[in-house]
Amino acid sequence: MKITEIYDPLISNISKKTILIITLAVLLLNAATADQRDENIDVFLVLDKSLSMVEEIDSVKEYVVDELIEKTLIPGDFFLVIQFYGTAELLLAEEVGRDNRESLTEEMRSILADGRFTDIGNALDTLQNTLKQYDERDRRRYMLLITDGIQEAPPESQYYSPDGSFNHQFLENSKIIQKQGWKIHILGIGSGSAARELAETLSGTYAEVETGTAEGEVPSETEVKHLTEQLTESTEDLLSIVSISGRPRIGAFSEEGKSSLVLSLKSSGYKNEQTIRISTLYLGIDGREYSGARNVRLTVQPESEEEYEIPLSVDAAAGLSSTEVEIRADFAGGTVFTPAIFTADVAAPGFMTRYWPYLIAALLVLILIALLVLLISRGVFSGGRKLELEIDWDDSDKKKFISLPAKEQLFISEGISGIDVGLHKTGEVLATLHSEGDELIISTDKDDLFLGGALRGNVLGKPMKIKDRYGKYKGLTFVRRK
Repeated sequence: MKITEIYDPLISNISKKTILIITLAVLLLNAATADQRDENIDVFLVLDKSLSMVEEIDSVKEYVVDELIEKTLIPGDFFLVIQFYGTAELLLAEEVGRDNRESLTEEMRSILADGRFTDIGNALDTLQNTLKQYDERDRRRYMLLITDGIQEAPPESQYYSPDGSFNHQFLENSKIIQKQGWKIHILGIGSGSAARELAETLSGTYAEVETGTAEGEVPSETEVKHLTEQLTESTEDLLSIVSISGRPRIGAFSEEGKSSLVLSLKSSGYKNEQTIRISTLYLGIDGREYSGARNVRLTVQPESEEEYEIPLSVDAAAGLSSTEVEIRADFAGGTVFTPAIFTADVAAPGFMTRYWPYLIAALLVLILIALLVLLISRGVFSGGRKLELEIDWDDSDKKKFISLPAKEQLFISEGISGIDVGLHKTGEVLATLHSEGDELIISTDKDDLFLGGALRGNVLGKPMKIKDRYGKYKGLTFVRRK
């Protein structure tokens, strides 16, 4: 017996085992690559199957099977497909398992591009209504919309417009999707797909793919493969997302309508730095929208969570008493964050900010009161403070008290009963007095009757002697009564 005859079966067995081990290792490696996500997601595919997609539909189906069903979805993910043209139909809505990928593939490959019109609005409505039948799970949601045309709804549709534009009803319903926080990606096939316009309306990302196949021609196997590769490249970041984390907040608005929005953004799945460009941030106040910020650029690092502060300036006449404001972001293409429509808490103004007009008014009132008191004390007003006087006569133990109002005169006069002092004349006037603040100013009419001659100025506390008709001097002193 030859040696080779002895070892050939052994070598054959070893080779078979080695091949089997290598095969299993490759399968496990592939499985590990596909199952690298440990978080389940919902993926919604909204696929245009109108007649104009006939040249591209095979490439699209191969892309969905190869990239989504085989490589992207993992067991536990929810996969929902809406196919649409002038109407919309639910093709499948299933949780992905380890044994149903083949049936999902068969369903996808059964799609034919054979419908008239392209009613994107109706397709989105069908998606929304279908989701109501399923539990709202707390997981990320991704929508991929693939179309080759613009919105072209049939006349009976509520989304119909003669020029194919998005009508008011479409724009209003799109806001519902914008609030739900889905990652939306629009794949436009061909240069006339209006993918960018649709992405801006839905606040999603977009990509346009050229077919390379003339209209009416059957694409070659090479062309189908090339388009499938382009579709794959354009959705490389399909599951990458920047989302708002936590509750956004706005500081107290100043009287000029200025404040700032603070929000946290979390980046997941992106390998490179992303730039988010916001053309306008709109603030919804009392049923109206006001521009709060324009041309905002935010730089987001991969696999990070960062806080950003965006200055706001709103027309002060808008009225900023709300404690909660709805904010809508219009993006200028490229990466976006979700949700595009969100609410933010508005801080109440501080005590000084809220009441400063009243505080200033109160301060002005206090200043006016102080000024008024000062003026009264200076005798500016006739009804102001009175000068309280005590008159001491040299020849009498009795004291006379007089309250002299500002701007009124006090008279020293001589009548039948002799020299007297009072607010009224009792005979011939010898001198007149008036108050100026805390001073008593005298002016003599009969200078020769006053010892020492004419008196002028303040006489408070200064003794004076006056000659009466009998030639005798009578002394008196004006003292301020305390």
